[in-house]
Amino acid sequence: MKPRDLDSLESFALLGPGFGGSPFLLVSSLRETGGDPALVYAPFESTGADARRYAASERRSVALEFDARPPVIRASLRDEGYGKAIETIREAIAAGDVYQVCYTVRADVDVESGAVLLSAIGSRDLPRFAAWVRLPDGEEFVSASPELFFETAGGRIHAEPMKGTARSAAAASLEMSGKDRSELAMITDLLRNDLAPVCRPRSVRVECERRFIGLPYARQAVSDVVGDLAAGTTPLDALAALHPGGSVTGAPKQAALRMIRSLEGGPRGAYCGALGLLRAGSSTFSLLIRTAVRTAGGWVYGVGGGIVYDSDAGSEHEEVRIKLGALPGCVASPAGPGASPGGEGPASRRG
Repeated sequence: MKPRDLDSLESFALLGPGFGGSPFLLVSSLRETGGDPALVYAPFESTGADARRYAASERRSVALEFDARPPVIRASLRDEGYGKAIETIREAIAAGDVYQVCYTVRADVDVESGAVLLSAIGSRDLPRFAAWVRLPDGEEFVSASPELFFETAGGRIHAEPMKGTARSAAAASLEMSGKDRSELAMITDLLRNDLAPVCRPRSVRVECERRFIGLPYARQAVSDVVGDLAAGTTPLDALAALHPGGSVTGAPKQAALRMIRSLEGGPRGAYCGALGLLRAGSSTFSLLIRTAVRTAGGWVYGVGGGIVYDSDAGSEHEEVRIKLGALPGCVASPAGPGASPGGEGPASRRG
């Protein structure tokens, strides 16, 4: 089966190997439900308690055949004023208003369909949480997310916040970076605190403070935070406590969200939201980073990174371009006016 063979379906979620498929799980004929869902979706601006729930008529594993040569994908970054936004965040940090803010921008992607996007993503090592979703109301997005938001099984919850990005060739500098280590530590601590209300007292712990995963276009740093869920706690309760994810907001979360609303040009929507698959006794939720959303004007891809006081606009802008590499064969337009006043900095920076 090729991705384009799914284009005739009115509603579906095609979910990559991290969700438990082999290698893909197809959940189709979706319908909103107030009961037990198969699929859960929370846009970035929603509360976790208001997540949309979907039942499905069919759930089956599928094997997809991807083209060996991905199409060239052209992306135009909307990055005007990027440097000014970074400086505004740094000033807020200096004033003690916030510690870290995940600031994001958009790229207009010249591609005709979700099938083409997924084909490009699947032409090399498949992202753990690759997904192509078309909802009954027509909302549609394609995600190349490598990030586990959280998973539950056997009364235990595991979150895997991701902070720290470098080109593969600069992996050593990422591993040695005290700045990147501190940035991940902030978000790890935030996740630990977010988990506390839905877990048994004193059960939340950091199993791994920092480890590294390799992607075809980058090296990433993650941590592992686990806890024992309180009696009667459901995956939807956990989503309500954790959403939106700390790695796409900042710390403290509410202060970071206020800055995001004031600096970003519009809602993120699916990008940086949460997508979850529920099974009997377990659940898996991805954080929808590296995600493109279909709009009336075409496909729009979101990309950004965590900003701390030591951030340099040029280096942060370079990280944005690294993350465009999640779209294989992507050719990005030159930086926009005022995008990176510090110039293109080192390849190893935050994520």
